Amino acid sequence: MSSKISIAITGIGSVAKTLIKGVEFYKNSTEGLWHPKLAGFTVGDAIVTGVFDVDSTKVGKKVTDLITDYKINSNNLVVQPGIIEDPTPTHLAKHGALKSVKYDEFVSSLKKLKPDFLINLVSSGMDKSGESYAKAALETGSSFFNATASKITTPQMRSAFESKGIMILGDDMMSQFGGTAFHRGIIEFMTNRGITIQKAYQLDVGGNPDTQNTMAEELREKKRKIKTESIAIETSYPFKSTAGTTEYAEQLGNSRVSYYWMEAKGFLGSTVEMDLTLRTNDSSNGCNVILDSIRAAKMAISKKDLTKSEIISAYAFKNPPKKMKIRDSIKAFEEAFAN
Repeated sequence: MSSKISIAITGIGSVAKTLIKGVEFYKNSTEGLWHPKLAGFTVGDAIVTGVFDVDSTKVGKKVTDLITDYKINSNNLVVQPGIIEDPTPTHLAKHGALKSVKYDEFVSSLKKLKPDFLINLVSSGMDKSGESYAKAALETGSSFFNATASKITTPQMRSAFESKGIMILGDDMMSQFGGTAFHRGIIEFMTNRGITIQKAYQLDVGGNPDTQNTMAEELREKKRKIKTESIAIETSYPFKSTAGTTEYAEQLGNSRVSYYWMEAKGFLGSTVEMDLTLRTNDSSNGCNVILDSIRAAKMAISKKDLTKSEIISAYAFKNPPKKMKIRDSIKAFEEAFAN
């Protein structure tokens, strides 16, 4: 098994920039890591070898020109043009013409890099582009991590990747301590303490471009459905629940504010009511999950144990092929991969 894990990224937004900074920072630190060593790897074993985007203000620039608040030792890493097969996202429309390449050209660029993983961090709603990135990864022999809500990790795609000895992981990344993970954790705790959930809602407000794109009604409904179903798994009975992004507020920047309300019943029908607010940073909240997933997958692939993709996806995503309760998914993941 190689001692390094090479990754390429599609979409150099706030998450990608934070991930690149993290890979650099954690060469000499472990503070803030969920699992400092996992599956025999440290975060310092990850190497970013390629970055792709279609934003004309980013393509052709060095990554060091885009990340100016932290010193990155990647002077030769230049943003290459990616694929665009969907309508132009709202936040990109204001930048004018996009810089993209055709599918075959992208595959050629990816084959030159031959990364262990292609991490899909493009904006929500770019379903066709995401599918093409997954197919390109398959053609290249790279495993694929789909952070978006696009339904890409189908049984057919899993079989295709596994036939090449690689993995596809997805869909819709669940942040380490974001709105969905927190919501699921509260419900799981209340249920285990014998409290019966009656009604609940989670409303998210964010200020980054991905949240802005989510305001499109079709996409907002899709993400609401995924979040609501992800939360519902924590109980053995149905309850009235709604969860989803409700508003874009530019002034929040890269922050996300989640509002929770829950009504439950206890002994003799006594009412338990909860009203909470959680504010988190969107970009940093996902990076531990990405780095955990690729390290675990790298080990499983080296052992030809591709069925472990179900455990990794249940741990890392809201809409995985095999859903598990949040506590069970963490336990299964750590039993399989924690050192």
